[in-house]
Amino acid sequence: MILYVNTIIPLRHPDIPVPESMRLPLNNTCTEDSIVLCLVRWLSPHPAALLRDQCLRPLCPPPFGINHALWTFTKRRNRRPYFRDTLFARQLHLFPGSTVDQQRQSAHSVRHARYGLVTLESINTHMNCTSVLGDDDSIMETITLPFKPS
Repeated sequence: MILYVNTIIPLRHPDIPVPESMRLPLNNTCTEDSIVLCLVRWLSPHPAALLRDQCLRPLCPPPFGINHALWTFTKRRNRRPYFRDTLFARQLHLFPGSTVDQQRQSAHSVRHARYGLVTLESINTHMNCTSVLGDDDSIMETITLPFKPS
C-alpha cells in the first residue's frame, strides 16, 4: 500500500524530524509539505522451513524444496493498545468480511501484525508469492532459478 502523507507545516520545519534523505528522494516522491511512503507487513522465516539457500531464504520442505521459500507474517509480542473495539469500530468496515462478526474476526487476526513504513527508494525488488491454503499467516515465495543451457 502506498501512503501519501501531507502535512500542514513544511517538512523542512525544525520541529519535524524528517531526515534529509527522505526529503530529497531520487524519484521525486516528496514536495515541501508531503512525502510518499510504502506501508509493508514484515515477514519472518516459517518454523517449518529449516534449510536456507545462498540468499538465506527459508526453503520449503519437500516437495517444493529449492524452488520455493516459506515465510510467515512477523508478529509483535504485545497487542497494539489501540486495537480495541471502541477505538476502531468506525473503521471496522475496512476489514474483509460480509458481516460485522467476520470483519471483527479479520481485525482480531491482525492485532499482533508488524507493519512498517519504508521509502520507495529502499525497495530493490519484488517477490512472487501466494498465500498457503488453510493458513492465513503463511506466504510461499516462488524462486526463479537461473538455469544454464546445456
